[in-house]
Amino acid sequence: MLRTLGGLFLEGAPFAKRRPLLLLAYLLLEGPASRRFLSELFWPRAQDAYNSLSVALSALRRLGVQVEGEEVVEAQGEVDARLLLQALKEEALERARDLYRGRFLEGADDGLPEELEEWVWTTRERLALSLWEGHRRRARRLKALGEPEEAHRLEALALALPGVKEAASEGDGDEDPPLDQACRRLFHAIALVGLPQAAAVFKPAPEALEALWQRGFLDGRGEATFRPPLNLEARQTALELARHLPLAQAAPLYRLALPLWRPEDVERGRRALLDRVRQDLEDRPLEALEALASLAPDPEVLLLRSRTLIRLGRFREALELLEELADTPERSALRGIALYRMGRVGEAKNELPKAEAGGPHAQGEAYNLEGLLLLGEGAFREAAEAFSRAAVRFLLAGEEARHLSALNNRAVALAELGKGEEAFFELLALVEGRPLLEARVRLNLGVVRERAGRVEEAEGLYRDSLELARLAGNLEAMGRAWNNLGALYHRTGRPQEAQKAYEEALKLAREARDLVLLAAVLANRAELTGERAFLEEAVRVLEESGQESLARRYRDRLERL
Repeated sequence: MLRTLGGLFLEGAPFAKRRPLLLLAYLLLEGPASRRFLSELFWPRAQDAYNSLSVALSALRRLGVQVEGEEVVEAQGEVDARLLLQALKEEALERARDLYRGRFLEGADDGLPEELEEWVWTTRERLALSLWEGHRRRARRLKALGEPEEAHRLEALALALPGVKEAASEGDGDEDPPLDQACRRLFHAIALVGLPQAAAVFKPAPEALEALWQRGFLDGRGEATFRPPLNLEARQTALELARHLPLAQAAPLYRLALPLWRPEDVERGRRALLDRVRQDLEDRPLEALEALASLAPDPEVLLLRSRTLIRLGRFREALELLEELADTPERSALRGIALYRMGRVGEAKNELPKAEAGGPHAQGEAYNLEGLLLLGEGAFREAAEAFSRAAVRFLLAGEEARHLSALNNRAVALAELGKGEEAFFELLALVEGRPLLEARVRLNLGVVRERAGRVEEAEGLYRDSLELARLAGNLEAMGRAWNNLGALYHRTGRPQEAQKAYEEALKLAREARDLVLLAAVLANRAELTGERAFLEEAVRVLEESGQESLARRYRDRLERL
């Protein structure tokens, strides 16, 4: 991309000649132009302006820039100034501010021909003014919504940007009249759930919708042009919507309005939030934990908190929480998992009979744990059978993510028997269109391929997993992919690439607060660099989270380092 805001350079190209880049900026912003016009604009005093233009165009082509045309020249590519205008058109003000790193062509406009200099200054003023006007329009709407402080904050953000204060219109003090309460609530509803559902609940008069559209609160498709602040009125609107919408759609609205719940909202709101937590638990555990913290700690909530803590690798906390609960099959299932992950295998086995006497979810966790124990003992066929039983129980419990996770474990067991390829391919067909689950399957398949010595295929699968995890927005899965890539690079003699991969994995593990992943990356990095401090930190993390077995293994590695 060509950067023109705050300077002039082509990303990824160490090219310092100013005139060819200025030419590219002009073509990308203004569109096709004749050779004669460009020659006169850029080289008005040159003896052979046409030749100067040809030299500049050739320089751009050598950089990989797509420049076409004989008599009329056209360039293809991205330029930040055009992206800025597009962001403002879409009312994406934060994106616009991120793009605006400074005045247009700042520091690159000295000694230009008069007409070219005039174009630079005109474009500079136009971009700064567009930025101000975009923020000013939003500020007026915020004031009409009853949010003057937010409006002033937004204006101050714009005025602090280079060149915007000078371009801001003097005397631009006109304000929009305030919206009435019905229009404000309708706009909040549309911003929260969209026009069809908002209209179904609030049944607005056509005049109200017309007023919102004419004043720029709605676009031509009836969508909100911006997300308003979540003030008291917005939360009241969220609660009203939640009371009328199906539970799956009501959950985030109930959470927004939690402080405003009335006694009649508690049962339905709690059920909506718990159902949402069950959906989020595997893929978005931090969000699930945050949602659970807002609910009264009854046994159902505490069990779900324990499941979430286990998912985050915080096994000691999960075990302590489970001690507060009555002895039930569900509690035994979770205790078994936590104890197993902490290396207390004998105690974990003792929980299996009680868990197997429970409902489908408890049975699923028990059979999944049995499969992991058998996998560790090398009984791969029996492990695969246990994972199959677990997958069926999870399906009966409506736990689709756990069902597919059990099938993933089954494929790992079958791979040890030389039958993994077919199982993984069957699983990939099941998870198609679900990026996070596909990321996990491809990661495991990559491990199988790497063990078989098919290193290039393994690297490709790890990178596929990384991109899918990035698409899903899951930090932990992205971190695992980077960690596997780092280990592969280390084993194949590519230490610099391994170091970079581990740095990415470490950053993601800390952000995701996944302690098992964090310890694994620290240990791998210690082996790469020979620095004991990384492995010592891994041992500390594991000991604090109660993962005693792993901590012992890492201490042994520390003695050998």
